[in-house]
Amino acid sequence: MFFDNIALGVPRILLPNPEIDCSKWAVIACDQYVHDISYWEEVKSLVEDTPSTLDLIYPEVYLYDDEHEERIARVHSNMKRFVTDGIFRDETEGFLLVDRMLPSGKSRKGLVVTLDLEHYDSRSQSKTLIRTTEGTYPKNLEARFEVRGNASLESPHILVLIDDPKKEIIEPLFDEGHPKIVDFELMMNGGQLKYHLIENKKDIARIAQKLAKRIEPDYIHQKYGVKNETLLYAMGDGNHSFAAAQKAWKKIKSTLNDTQRTAQHPARHAMVELINLHDDAIDIEPIHRLITRVDPHTACNTFVALLNTSGSQARLEKVTSPDAQHRRTKALSSASTHCLPHRAAGDLGIIVIENPSQRTIPETMEAALDLFTRENTEAEVGFIHGEDVIDDLGNKPDALGFYMPPISKDSVFESIVRYGAYPRKSISIGHADEKRYYMECRSLVRNI
Repeated sequence: MFFDNIALGVPRILLPNPEIDCSKWAVIACDQYVHDISYWEEVKSLVEDTPSTLDLIYPEVYLYDDEHEERIARVHSNMKRFVTDGIFRDETEGFLLVDRMLPSGKSRKGLVVTLDLEHYDSRSQSKTLIRTTEGTYPKNLEARFEVRGNASLESPHILVLIDDPKKEIIEPLFDEGHPKIVDFELMMNGGQLKYHLIENKKDIARIAQKLAKRIEPDYIHQKYGVKNETLLYAMGDGNHSFAAAQKAWKKIKSTLNDTQRTAQHPARHAMVELINLHDDAIDIEPIHRLITRVDPHTACNTFVALLNTSGSQARLEKVTSPDAQHRRTKALSSASTHCLPHRAAGDLGIIVIENPSQRTIPETMEAALDLFTRENTEAEVGFIHGEDVIDDLGNKPDALGFYMPPISKDSVFESIVRYGAYPRKSISIGHADEKRYYMECRSLVRNI
């Protein structure tokens, strides 16, 4: 069942058999805890020899070890083995209504669907129904493609945002009495996961109709103040996985004849969880920048000089307290003046850029970092969650931390519509233990 006008499909879902321990089956997204091998070693010890999605993924903490090709081969082999060994229940066609109780106690609501990869473009200025929120890293994309390329199954950690401030699409579904089919505690303090199944075709069509209204010209113009726009879905988590799925589909597509290409091949779609950007359990936070292995005060002056050579008028201002830094940044910031507040070996300051060549502060930061790291190859750039972490690490003698501005939920889709994707590593939609766990699977081949 497909709704081509909104790139939406109804997945044929594979869930583990009832006798399988779901608390060992479901593991967190492969791109989490990449600097904490002890986390993944503990996951392995918890899973032991029981069937688990751990066998179907490539945790990226191991991305640079010596078993890269062997790990990918094992993943592909395990996918086929799980099907032949009868690990899954019979396929079920429908949407999954997700209730994820987070470790914080908040409940995040979602809807598992498939999206048509033909309607996605990872380029920043694309005008497709499905868009990226921020740039991708080639190394991460290549690793995901190696897994997806020859995969016979998919299990998603992809979270895709919809912009529904009145909560009219996902949230009301919980009052409709759809049967609960999954309910268990997630491992490693991940919270609780509940699934309800939506099979009725009329219910599914009604959901699709509500989504379709979001791309009607009058709705788009009233909400974002623009015309000729069709943005409906924006990547939340799993941007690299979705891009890898599209790359794999293009490779498969090139081997098909015209008739086969127009058919609904399962690899043409990717299974994702739709979540509402305005869900009370979702916190949108900026990702800050930390530069180490530099003399921080010299680095500040270098940033100013590089920005001045790129056509802007930049200057350095020093402040004496965090409150003064916040007040001064707020007073100066405008469309024609960008501010980069920072902590350099404990000293507070602001790089003020007038007539910036970039349209947004994240773009200005990204451009400045590119210029700086090109000339200072010994410097290391880290992407930091939480101002308090910059407060701490920015006190080190070789560290320069930049505070990125807060991001309003109301501005995310409008910014993508007007300016394109954010720079890489700009937005966070939750802490590591709040990320999606792998649970449901879907076949990527015509017959399983």
